[in-house]
This record gives sequence, C-alpha cells and structure tokens, in this order.
Amino acid sequence: IRDKLVTGVQTCALPISGNAGTMCQRLDAAQIEAVRFDRHVSRTMAVSSPHAVIGNTTGGATFEVTYADPQGSGFNDGAQGETRRRALEAAVLAWTKVIQGTVTIKVTAVMETQDDGDGDSSTSLLASAGASEMWLVDGKAVPSALAWQLTGQRNKDAGDSDIEVNVNSEINWDYAANGVAARDKTSFVYTLIHEIGHGLGFLDTFDSETGELLNGIPSPYDSFINRGSGSTNLVKDHPLNTVIGDLTSDDLFFNGPAAIDASKRSIKPMPMVKLYAPDPYEPGSSVAHVDQKTYSDLKTGLMTPADFGAGSDKIDILTLGIMKDMGYKLVPNAVTARVPQ
Repeated sequence: IRDKLVTGVQTCALPISGNAGTMCQRLDAAQIEAVRFDRHVSRTMAVSSPHAVIGNTTGGATFEVTYADPQGSGFNDGAQGETRRRALEAAVLAWTKVIQGTVTIKVTAVMETQDDGDGDSSTSLLASAGASEMWLVDGKAVPSALAWQLTGQRNKDAGDSDIEVNVNSEINWDYAANGVAARDKTSFVYTLIHEIGHGLGFLDTFDSETGELLNGIPSPYDSFINRGSGSTNLVKDHPLNTVIGDLTSDDLFFNGPAAIDASKRSIKPMPMVKLYAPDPYEPGSSVAHVDQKTYSDLKTGLMTPADFGAGSDKIDILTLGIMKDMGYKLVPNAVTARVPQ
C-alpha cells in the first residue's frame, strides 16, 4: 500500500509582500508531466460542482472543498456520495484544528478507479494528492496553500485549486469519522489526512536521477532535508552527484528547529526526524515521508509511506513540527496524537 506524490505545475514570481510579479510561466518539465493529474478541473466545473467550506472555532485555517466528480459517481455517487464527502470533510477538519490560516485553502477532490502502474498485484494505490501550483516566495518554490498564508492573500492569477486529491474508489474503505478502521478495511479519514499533508507542502522536489531540484530552487520542505543527524549538512547544498546518493542513503533527516524539538519529545526520540530514503529509490514514497521502520506506530506514523491506513483523526507532533518549519502557524495548544507523559 503506498501513495504517490504529485508536485506543483506552475510557478510565478510572488514576493513575500504579496505583490504579484508580471511573469507567470507554466512549467513543462517532464517530471511534472509524469505525475500531474490526467485532468484538471476547469473553472466552469469548479463553479458548478458541489462545495463544502470547513472551518472551526479554534482559530484554525478554513478549507473549501470542491467535489468535481460527475453527478452519480465518486463523491457525487447517489448511494455513497454523502458518506464519502462527510469522511473527507472529517479529514480536512483535522487540519483546521492544528494549522492556522488567514486565506481559505481550496481543495479539489475526485474519486475514481486508479492503477498504481507498478505491476505488483500485492499493492494498491490508495490515493494521490499534491499541490496544484508552486509559487516563488522569498527564494523558495512554495505550494500555493502555504504561499497564500505567507503573503496574506491569494494571487489574482492563481488557479481555482491549491490541493488536488484523487481517491481510489476500488479500496475497501472504512468511512468512520474518527479515523479508526475495521480490521479488514482501510481508514478513509486517516488516509486523507495523510494526503492533504502532501498537498499542504509535505513534499520534496529532488529528481532522483539527476539530483536536480524540480524548479531549480528548493521548496520549504527541501530546505531542511539533511544528510545525517549529527550536524547541519543540507542536501540542497550538495553537488548533484552527491545528492543522487543522498536520496538512497537511508540517512536523511528533517533538520528544522520545530521538528527537532518534536522529535526529542516524541515516543521515538532522535536528534532529528528521520526521513524515508531506501535503496533503491521508491518514486512517490522516498524522501517525502518519515521513515517507515522508525515511525510505524500510529502515534507518529501519519506521514509514513505505507501501512498508515488505520489510525485516528489526530495529527502527530512530528508532522506538525515539520509544518511549522515550512512556514505554517500552528493553533496554540492543539490536540495531537498522544505522546508519553
């Protein structure tokens, strides 16, 4: 069981002041085309599709979800559509309880049959999600959901979606709102909390074959990827041939101050948060997740690459530490997955 990463498809000049630059160029890089969704929601479809606005009273971020499936299928299915929509909204609600935001984050969701394309019948693609667009903010390639929080406004040239979510309709889902699943099922809510995390920016943009950054500049997540945990040794500063080895070293860590603090307080205390970097490289799993063997339990394992499909409706402190380091403000005293007292 694995998820696949979708990177952003657009970058524009947008200073931290929030004033839009004059140039906006769509990227044509092959690696983007290989992972982007087969279809993007048109402006007309976005307007006509069912919507839901999810927020809470704790000062957290507000999300707007557009259900873009055709009437009668997926999230708009006559029999299960309402149950599926309520489950996705429960996943979104989990994020509104822990991250703050002044600009509404727009999510587009579809649910359809998916093939992971790996030819392995023992694995199934649960869902895929990622940033719809990447924007240049203070020298970093920033997913739009985060870019608007940093600049305080949505750019006038932005698309109608910040995060795109595509869920496999063939999975034996458990739609329980608390994120816990029956033994023979997979938790829809816990899985979608995970996927939304990728859309918010829990993603790297390194090319495993060349060592190059997708946009030539790091994303907020890229900026803290470290080789080893003993001292600062950022991968983004390494020569390209060294980066290729870093990505399969089983020795990558997230070196952000909030993540380090969370790591030391977690049920698996380490100097830094260990990332998943197996050899051989696993597209869609490597680097953009915390380490599977280290964090396989349900109290720290939300952002592991596999077997995360049944847990809770709460987000662990490692994930939140990484989100804070990337630039999100957190809700004070947010309720997170339990840690030892």
